[in-house]
Amino acid sequence: MTPAPEYMPPSSSEMKAKQDELDSLRLLIAQRRLYRKAKRWLGLRCFGMIVIGLAAPVVSVMNPELAVWSGAVAGLWLFLGRTILVLIQASTTAKAAATQEQFDFLVFGMPQSIERSTLPSLESIAMVAGPEEQLEAVAGKEDLFGWYPMSDSDSGVVSVAISQRANASYADRLLRTTAIAWGVATVVWAIGLIIASVLVEMALLTFFAGVLLPLLPAFLDIVQYVISIWRAAQDRGDLARSIQERLQGIGDPVEPGDLLVWQEQLHGLRLATPEVPDFIYKIKRRANERAMHSAARQLSDKAEEAGQ
Repeated sequence: MTPAPEYMPPSSSEMKAKQDELDSLRLLIAQRRLYRKAKRWLGLRCFGMIVIGLAAPVVSVMNPELAVWSGAVAGLWLFLGRTILVLIQASTTAKAAATQEQFDFLVFGMPQSIERSTLPSLESIAMVAGPEEQLEAVAGKEDLFGWYPMSDSDSGVVSVAISQRANASYADRLLRTTAIAWGVATVVWAIGLIIASVLVEMALLTFFAGVLLPLLPAFLDIVQYVISIWRAAQDRGDLARSIQERLQGIGDPVEPGDLLVWQEQLHGLRLATPEVPDFIYKIKRRANERAMHSAARQLSDKAEEAGQ
């Protein structure tokens, strides 16, 4: 068994400077673009799930002559959505998570104890990130400078712990917003379907046999997706609370070894976490970043009071 690597974080000032260097920005830009690519695959799957999977039974009832074709298209799409599209999305997410981990390793000065087979090559990362001379401009446009909230007055251990907690808590809030949005959209769609069925005076038996029952597979996909989002949010929230308690002096002080454990947990969560649609991320970004920086300042003060 390979012994755990020794680790001592750099100073906070060094890490603040490191996260804005070209090598770090390249990884940060690449991981964001890989996540966006994964989200496009998710968007394609959701489009088919909603438009095709949910619309096909309605079309079949409204126009029985199209029943066979609409049923065949819906069945094929559900199969593709649960197999090929899921595999492609998961593979892209794994590459993004491995790239994001490299960004963290570089900024936090962490040893790399495991070689990720999902990590893209240096050439692939460079191609995804784009030309070297444009990295700073892209980072400025996407507001990527100062990615983690760090204070020069904090020790390196405290700064890394605050950054890890910020990452977990930020994702927790985004995931909860996404779950609520999907839940509301599903309820609104169901109510709309019932109203439409009443307006066209559809018989109750026809509604159940021709619309409701054929919709169950697509509805199950949506329910499973929403449940997975809630679970992922809870896992992120649990990790954020665990780190927060240690920073506040509840339990043992934060040790460098704890940071390595939390970093591995973050990677696992990134692999298992469903993608958050870009429009939700953009809507919530400013508010979430204000909350993140405020929480970071409060935890910095608490850690100082606890003698960390």
